[in-house]
This record gives sequence, C-alpha cells and structure tokens, in this order.
Amino acid sequence: MILNTEVPQDLTGSFKRVARRIPVALGKDEALIQTVVAYLQLGGEKLARQAVEAAKLTLELEVAQRRKKAREDALIRAADARLAAADVESGVDDVVDVVDAVDVVDAVDVVAAADVVAAADDDDDAIKEY
Repeated sequence: MILNTEVPQDLTGSFKRVARRIPVALGKDEALIQTVVAYLQLGGEKLARQAVEAAKLTLELEVAQRRKKAREDALIRAADARLAAADVESGVDDVVDVVDAVDVVDAVDVVAAADVVAAADDDDDAIKEY
C-alpha cells in the first residue's frame, strides 16, 4: 500500500524516509499513510515521524492487550479443567492440570514471540524495498 500512494514529487524523499519507519502491520493502513503525506505537506518530516511513532505505540498496546486476554483465557480454561478433574478424581490429577495450565500459557507466549519475530522479518523486507 505504501508503494501505491501518490506523493507530491518534492516530498518523495521525505516520504520514503518516513515510510521506512512504518511497521509492516501498519503498512496497509491507508489512513495512516494519508496522514503521513498530509503531515509532510503541513509540518514536515519531523511531524510525520511523530505520527508514525504514535501509531507504533498504539499498535504495541493493542498487541499487548490481545496477549494479556489470551493468557487470561488460557488460565481460566486451565482452572476450569482443574476444578472439573478435582470433582471426578483426586490427588495426582490436580498436579497434572496445573502443569497443563503452565504449558498453555507457555504456548501462548511462544506464539506471541513468533509473531514479533515474523513482524520484524517482514519489517526488514519492507525496508529493503526502497
């Protein structure tokens, strides 16, 4: 989407420098790209960079909230499973359920870390395009 944006000829260099700072996850956000172009026209490169940084922070907060929600859901499911198992059986099964709950949370962390690594790799690819 960044490459398809019409940018005035005199702002092309500045736009490319600022566009490199846009994360891959936000590269298809047409509103952000149009905002960057408008800020370049009105306030220059510094203002456009501030808009990109604000968008990055918003994205990071949204990702953190999704991860937190996934962890909470995993812990709730594990606690429900543990309570159900405690009603049916006793002793050793409770320990197994607690271990399963920890494994679920670890799996969520692994998936989240893989998403961050993939985004960083995609970001490197986007930079090489220029």
